[in-house]
Amino acid sequence: MEAKEEEFIVTRKWLEKIGTCEAEIQAFEQHFPNGGEALEVLKRCEELGYRDSGEWLVDHLPPIYPPLELNTLIDSLFYPNDVHIKGDVSIQGFIHIKGSLKVDGKLTVKKYGEVYSGKDCVNADEIDLSGDAYIHARIKANRIDMRGEAIISGDTKAKVVNLDGGRIYGNVDADELYNDGGYISQNAKADKATLINGGNIGGNITFKCLSTDSNFYAQIFRAS
Repeated sequence: MEAKEEEFIVTRKWLEKIGTCEAEIQAFEQHFPNGGEALEVLKRCEELGYRDSGEWLVDHLPPIYPPLELNTLIDSLFYPNDVHIKGDVSIQGFIHIKGSLKVDGKLTVKKYGEVYSGKDCVNADEIDLSGDAYIHARIKANRIDMRGEAIISGDTKAKVVNLDGGRIYGNVDADELYNDGGYISQNAKADKATLINGGNIGGNITFKCLSTDSNFYAQIFRAS
């Protein structure tokens, strides 16, 4: 990671203070017997795939690190503040950050990839989720495509939301909504909506133009 304005040293004493289990502390001491700077510890957690340890550290580190700016990301990332990525991102690992995530390009999350924002905020130009991908945050994008068992756990706003399967646990606000066998747990608002093959809305849908088949169930309101 880039040079930092301040440093925080992770030690056994601090880990004990925040309630880290002994097995995690022993694993930490194997790599950092004399303690380690927090971002270096997080980087090692990324390399070794220590998901639980990295997430625990991100959530408990003090707010001293500046926002992080990257050109792209092709692997996993832990960071204790906001993250801004200027290009495209394609992961099947994880992003777990304490702040918000902004991606200027396309965010692709596939297989068992997960994205978590401590500020409950992910913004991107395009978002593509497939497999068992999971985003734990509110979403804003120009276009969102979901396939398979992919999940978004927060409210979602986009010009185009396209579900070929997938689940959104929150409200959806879109210019165009296409739901082919997917599920939206709360309300949906769209200028144009197509709901087919069991594509379901748990709450109300406000629309200007709606196309459905016989498998659609929802409380429907036409926009005035």
